[in-house]
Amino acid sequence: MDMELSLFLAKLFGIYLLIIAVLWAVRGDEISNVVNELFANRPLVFLSGLFALAIGIAIAISHSVWELNWRGFITLFGYMSIVKGMMRIGFPEIPQKAAALLISGKARWLWTGLAVALGVYLTWAGFTKG
Repeated sequence: MDMELSLFLAKLFGIYLLIIAVLWAVRGDEISNVVNELFANRPLVFLSGLFALAIGIAIAISHSVWELNWRGFITLFGYMSIVKGMMRIGFPEIPQKAAALLISGKARWLWTGLAVALGVYLTWAGFTKG
């Protein structure tokens, strides 16, 4: 497995998660409204599922590293994206209910904290392991 790809994806996902976490912390109510509006628009849910599926397949094909470390998280994200895409395309009511739980109250702060922790971990790995 190409370590350069792992480092690139660690930086990409790490910075992405940190930005998302900051935006959730600062503009969480607006983002919650947008998520609710997204799931009210079936064609948009379908389209976002296609993107998630394509991105997940690309990661699963190019980065199949099954280790209990930062590289394994990257692979896991790819497979999670495949599942997310399949659910949005085939069973949109399930991710809609899951999103409603994730964006409400204390759960939002739990997921924001998790995003910060994983974002810091992956960003650190991406910039220090090379």
